[in-house]
Amino acid sequence: MSITGAGFMAFFIISVITYYIIPVKYRWGWLIVLSFAYIFSVSYFGGLFVIFTSTVTYFSARLMEKSDNHKKAFLIGGMVLAFSVLIILKYVLGMEVFNQDIHFFGETYPYKFFMGTFIVPAGLSYYTLQVVSYMLDVYWGKTEAEKNYFKVLLFTSYFPQMVQGPISKYSELAPELFKEHRLEWINIKHGAQLMLWGLFKKLVVADRAGTYVAQVFTNNPDVPYGLAVWVGFIAYGIQLYLDFSGGIDIIRGASQCFGIMMKDNFRQPYFSLSLGEFWRRWHISLGQWMKDYIFYPISISKWMGKTKKGLKKVVSRKMANRIGMAIADIVVFVLVGVWHGLGTNYLAWGLYNGIILAISAILVDVYASWKKGLNINDKSTGYRVFSLIRTLFIITVGWVFDCTTSMKDAFVMLYNSIRFDLTSFDWFELQHWDWFILPIGIGLALAVDILHEKNISIREKLDGKNYWLQVLVWVALIQAIACFISVSFAGGFMYANF
Repeated sequence: MSITGAGFMAFFIISVITYYIIPVKYRWGWLIVLSFAYIFSVSYFGGLFVIFTSTVTYFSARLMEKSDNHKKAFLIGGMVLAFSVLIILKYVLGMEVFNQDIHFFGETYPYKFFMGTFIVPAGLSYYTLQVVSYMLDVYWGKTEAEKNYFKVLLFTSYFPQMVQGPISKYSELAPELFKEHRLEWINIKHGAQLMLWGLFKKLVVADRAGTYVAQVFTNNPDVPYGLAVWVGFIAYGIQLYLDFSGGIDIIRGASQCFGIMMKDNFRQPYFSLSLGEFWRRWHISLGQWMKDYIFYPISISKWMGKTKKGLKKVVSRKMANRIGMAIADIVVFVLVGVWHGLGTNYLAWGLYNGIILAISAILVDVYASWKKGLNINDKSTGYRVFSLIRTLFIITVGWVFDCTTSMKDAFVMLYNSIRFDLTSFDWFELQHWDWFILPIGIGLALAVDILHEKNISIREKLDGKNYWLQVLVWVALIQAIACFISVSFAGGFMYANF
């Protein structure tokens, strides 16, 4: 059940109506029923794995809280079992050796279709990180273990977040899930508006950009070259951002209709002035998870302490600390790459970003001395524009590891990108109407991001305008979605594959 499809919209409308009909104190329980209705509609047996992980999480946390001597053992046991489901379903069974037709109840299914339809639960990668964060927070004493099993079950399975996050901590999401939500028109109104904007970004702009991206990156990597490849990199970056942020808008809007506020996952990342800032603005919840549960634990670990102690014998204390941060950055981004998938391209993506950030951390004083020697004011408009362009270039090049299927293909594509020849567009086909719609859609998305960068909320601004002007704006958006939806490349959400 795609969240952009008519089936989901019908399910969602019925869910909201029934949610507000039943008594307030039973509403969070009804969300469990709705969540598993959605989960089982996506994967026939996937809900069983969600229940298993929720049960493991519940008992692991409860046993940790009750135990003094075996706390660590219960933590490790819970994490191993939770990660085992992810590793087996996503990585082991995703290996090419298993990629054969499956015979099931007299029917034959392609392997990947069978796994996605029958076995792998929606949001596997996302809810696994959520429950692990909960277990770690209980272990560290930051959160009390929840005594009600069904509350842990809802935290794991809450259906709006199952598509592509955001990844929430229990201390953040639980208060929203379990407080008594009463019907408030502003929540319905703002939630529906956010869903519409997400649908516009995904269906009208992202999928349309995907038409070009598919023609560049699904061909043999030896075919496209020159300027066509660079336009492909840029188009991929636009597609991925609007696809992912559009999906997040849809689920945040859907959640707001229930009165449940979920944190944003993007903060205008393409306005970043450095690679580090970009990743702090992109997929914020994953970055925060990695910082809290990987980066900081590595930074204060015993082996890192010994490493820094050894480094201090040959470099300054400050440099030793920076090298330690550089090592942690590389580990974090390699793990993020592996979280995306086991392809060598994802490993290369992690190394590419991790190494650049590591070098930046180590050479921060060198960069400062260069700017001082060249009399560069890093607060000036000129330097900020330079930093913006430099960051966009680094990010654009890095997308090659994300949009190819192997490290080898990525390097072939990078080599092809320097073979400049305008005739490389000869093989490319795009509908004439798309040349008109795509720039307008990108322009609208950019305008909204500029306003958000200035802390201007369009929804709040519209609330103060004439009622009929509000109706006109949102009816126009609905018509734009209905009339200009991209049917030539209407795929699922890109991050759902992760």
